[in-house]
Amino acid sequence: MKIELITIGSELLAGQTLNTNAMFVGDQLGKAGLTLSRQISIPDDLDVIVSTLEESMTRAEWIIVSGGLGPTNDDVTKAAIAEALGRSLVMHDDIMTELKDRYVKSGRPVTPYLETQAILPANAEIIPNPIGTAVGFYLKSRNTTIAVVPGVPREMHPMIAEHIVPRIADEVDVSATTIIWSTTGMAESRLYELLDPTMKANPTIAVAYLPSEYGVRLKFTAQGASAPTELETWASIVRPLLGSAVYAEEDIGLEVVLGGMLRERGLTVAFAESCTGGLAAKRMTDVPGSSDYVIGGFVTYRDEMKSSLLGVDPRLIETRGAVSEEVAIAMADGAATKTGANCAVSITGIAGPGGQRPGKPVGTVWIATAIKNHPTEAVRLQIMGDRHMIRERAAQAAINQLRLRLLGSPKG
Repeated sequence: MKIELITIGSELLAGQTLNTNAMFVGDQLGKAGLTLSRQISIPDDLDVIVSTLEESMTRAEWIIVSGGLGPTNDDVTKAAIAEALGRSLVMHDDIMTELKDRYVKSGRPVTPYLETQAILPANAEIIPNPIGTAVGFYLKSRNTTIAVVPGVPREMHPMIAEHIVPRIADEVDVSATTIIWSTTGMAESRLYELLDPTMKANPTIAVAYLPSEYGVRLKFTAQGASAPTELETWASIVRPLLGSAVYAEEDIGLEVVLGGMLRERGLTVAFAESCTGGLAAKRMTDVPGSSDYVIGGFVTYRDEMKSSLLGVDPRLIETRGAVSEEVAIAMADGAATKTGANCAVSITGIAGPGGQRPGKPVGTVWIATAIKNHPTEAVRLQIMGDRHMIRERAAQAAINQLRLRLLGSPKG
């Protein structure tokens, strides 16, 4: 089956917005054993959208269209699709009623622009959008089904994952089975080195490496009816090879995994951050329900704040330096003492581009973890990348360091 994606938005072509939607759609299809045959980004131009759709319909059985469903003048996707398919635009009263009810319940005034959101091509089958006002919809034209969704990622993603991809998969006899493992703390090259001999011995398993600032996702795919059994055998072989570098045998954030460990053990955590400016605490509190285990944190960017807020001895900073094992340990101990948390994590480092010291180049980071009734430990990392990458990778490493320590300590 040929599936094409058309992402619409002049801002995508101007480089003002990163096209993460294309990556998400490809990833979701891949998990279902499907692949995109083509991906096209085009501007908010009615004629361009019409011609692109008409061309895609000559090739593809499914077309996913993302973007241009808002109420402003440059949102012309619905009009273009109606023209390409020879449909009229009509008011969908049921959608209008639902949108008005949502506005009234939330205390927002019902404005005239809301009506434009209920105007869709005739005979459209609705894809619900519980987050925003731009509903998605399906349209059928001869041998092609067109699925249209808004371009806002937080609105579009659940439509793709919960509605569109399952529907496409139902129409296709998908013979591939895919699993994804999440790893961190091990370079892609090292993962490849460890897996390469096993890959050569198991050529029916396809392995893809999906690196990011947070780690590498490993995508394992097998074909045919025996694929689930083959993947189970594969997993039993590679688990001991990768060890604790695999933090989840699913596509999930490290902060979710650590949060689950803390909740299971009845532990709480606090953060003391310097170079990361609160990124680790932010990551942890992005998870719903994290107030069960995250007590709080300190952003002690300047040395005097490390002393006044965390109780770090100024003489220690003066003699050992703010970026040192001793100061990292004192920061973690101070965060635990000040908050009463069972665990604490500290990060102090040089994110650059300046600030290096003799023996402490840009990217030098010390991370300390304190666990009640256990000695506080610190590790030094030398992180590669620019300022943004160093900070993000340091936050990830700090979360991972507490995970590793909890793995090595008894529960309870």
